[in-house]
Parts: sequence; C-alpha cells; structure tokens
Amino acid sequence: MAELKFGQLPPGTRFHWQNREWYKTSPILACAQGEEKPVLVPRSTRVEVPDQPAAGETPAPTPSQIERIMNDLLHDLREQLETSALSSDQKKELQIQTGRLIGQTKNRLVELLQR
Repeated sequence: MAELKFGQLPPGTRFHWQNREWYKTSPILACAQGEEKPVLVPRSTRVEVPDQPAAGETPAPTPSQIERIMNDLLHDLREQLETSALSSDQKKELQIQTGRLIGQTKNRLVELLQR
C-alpha cells in the first residue's frame, strides 16, 4: 500500500486510516466503510491507499459511491443556501430545484455505469 496525504486523493477513492477502510467524499470529508455520516479529515493527514491500477485502468465508481457523493453535494449546497441572503420562499424553491437537479444527475451517472 502506498502512503499519501488525504488532500492528494480524488473524491471516491478508498483508503485506510485509523485501522478502518474509508472513502473520500469531498476535498475534506470522508466516510468510514458502512457509515453514512462524513468526517472531516485534514488534507495533510497521511493515509494508506491500496496499490493503484495501471494508467488507463482506473476502476469506475460504484452506484453507491455516486449516490453518497451526490448526497454530500446536495447537503453542502443546502448548507450554503441557508447562509445566503435570499428570502425563505426563494431558499425553499432553490432547495427543491437543487434536489431535483442532483437527483437527475445521479441517475444519469448510474445509467452510464450500467452500460
């Protein structure tokens, strides 16, 4: 296994840290295997990554990885929306639209994987 800094990993990468298997969900968040709640991981944290496949052999993300990443994105967008200066009605409408768009994108990505 190679040792890298967490900040060097792209989202969706599986790695080992604190005697557990994790996957990176965003530039600073990761979820432990079998858990849904992301944890803040400093970019400088050293983690172990299984030996990477040869160039051009990058494994495709799984549908569950896509789902988690898109859900994390939706959560982050909604948090940003809450701190905006928009009215409550505008925030509510944007939350609905954002949720719909994220759901459609997630479905398209999963369909691409199944081809």
